[in-house]
Amino acid sequence: MQIAKNSEIIKEFKNQIKSITKYPNLTISDDLQVLQIVYDYNLKIDTLLYVDKEYHDDTKLLLENLKTVSDNVYEISESTYSSIALKENHVGIIASINLPKYTFDDFKDKEYLVVLDKLEIPGNIGTIYRTLESINVDGVILVDPVTKINNLNVTSSSRGSSLIIPTIMASYDEAREYLLSNGYDIYLGEPELGKDYQEYDYKNKIALVFGNERFGINMDWYNHKHLKVYIPMEGKQNSLNVGVATSIVAYEAFMKRR
Repeated sequence: MQIAKNSEIIKEFKNQIKSITKYPNLTISDDLQVLQIVYDYNLKIDTLLYVDKEYHDDTKLLLENLKTVSDNVYEISESTYSSIALKENHVGIIASINLPKYTFDDFKDKEYLVVLDKLEIPGNIGTIYRTLESINVDGVILVDPVTKINNLNVTSSSRGSSLIIPTIMASYDEAREYLLSNGYDIYLGEPELGKDYQEYDYKNKIALVFGNERFGINMDWYNHKHLKVYIPMEGKQNSLNVGVATSIVAYEAFMKRR
């Protein structure tokens, strides 16, 4: 353990928080549930900062465990911590977390994928990840993502689920080529056309594709072999929030496959 008196350490940490897109292999959290996931899944921490104070026994144990998977550990003052805290109700522990790296080679044996095409809103992405973690989806492909996987709000709103579901960020062309050449049945989330989402059996290798909150999916998906899936609605709205829609269809697919 070191005491972080060097202002450069804190300055760098603040830079990571402010401009996390410049650090594509890192995300940051001071949420105890997220940090517990980091330890439970044997993820690595680049920098761990904490305040030396009295913790509850379970939090104290977590802190000691986190130190064992951290490359750099620093004790900081309460006032310094307040200047970098992400949450008002923080406990005094924050970490920059190394994101696992995956390629399409890692997806060769995966049979149930979800493809998020150019999604923007971190809360939607986080909601989707929480659902997907609960149904053991094999992996996620973020296509041309506006909001990246390391976005701090994605990490927070997913409650750490985005750290443990294998994820690839890829271009549309890369994702399409991989899915078509590897025999996936591609289901396109379609607000109006196609078949009721409950009518499919979702067997074989599948990829569920859902698109941007404003513009939907890349229209070129329709030029290739695909299945259209929609959720019947009886109200005046013509579509559901993408986080809700993805969760509904993904859970139905999980139940049918099970």
